[in-house]
Amino acid sequence: MKLNIFLVMSALFIASTANSQITIYRFGLGQQKADAIIFKKDKQQINGVVHFPDFEDKKVKIKVGEKNEKYAASEIDSIQIFDAEKKLSYTFLWTKSKVYKKKGTEFKVIKEKWLCKTIIGKVSLYLGGLEYGIKEVKVKNEETNEKIKESKMEVVTKDVNHYLKRSNEDYPILVSVSSNGFSAGFNVFFKEYGAYYFSDKPEIVKKIQDKEYKYEDIEKVVNLYNMKPAKKAEPKAEPKSEVKATKTKATPKAGSKTTAKKK
Repeated sequence: MKLNIFLVMSALFIASTANSQITIYRFGLGQQKADAIIFKKDKQQINGVVHFPDFEDKKVKIKVGEKNEKYAASEIDSIQIFDAEKKLSYTFLWTKSKVYKKKGTEFKVIKEKWLCKTIIGKVSLYLGGLEYGIKEVKVKNEETNEKIKESKMEVVTKDVNHYLKRSNEDYPILVSVSSNGFSAGFNVFFKEYGAYYFSDKPEIVKKIQDKEYKYEDIEKVVNLYNMKPAKKAEPKAEPKSEVKATKTKATPKAGSKTTAKKK
């Protein structure tokens, strides 16, 4: 078990090792430029066409009108990127992240990378990988159980990482790793660290450990966790029967004295 985790972690951090030889696998680049807004830390906003930042880009390119500009990642608060129809938007953040070190209680902090927030809620989901692109992918329609095509932000290189973050947590935490290529063995990581992260929901943990939810179900698990519990129907009050009030004359009790007021 520990050996499997070690192998997965080793594969994960090859991409962030400065001197390593990286082979990039592209599985259809999709759309990699789009209308966007760069929100700078000094409150300035720049509108233009942004080239999606790569995982470790220190600078971001944006075309404003006919002029090309670059901004340092360290001075950017966030980037909001819109799809072609401007129906969906994605938020990119230059942020540190965390990985579990030991028994789900200790963490190692990883230096800043560009992560894409794909689900916002009680728990937010972040996507991480060497390169990003908006692609048409097949997704399952939960109502009809049919597969339909949908445009989504995806990692377009081999390794895919998923991070989770609650509002009271400082950095996104890595809970799932997978691959656009051969993905055998990756569920070991999610089974252990997904269970740590969702420990406040025993019913979700059980489904992860029973392999009912696997690493590819990360979005479904996040949506389930964020779902508000249904309100219990309050019992309706039964209508009170109408009772006609009747006045009764008070009669003095036997043996009681009555006194008249003196005029």
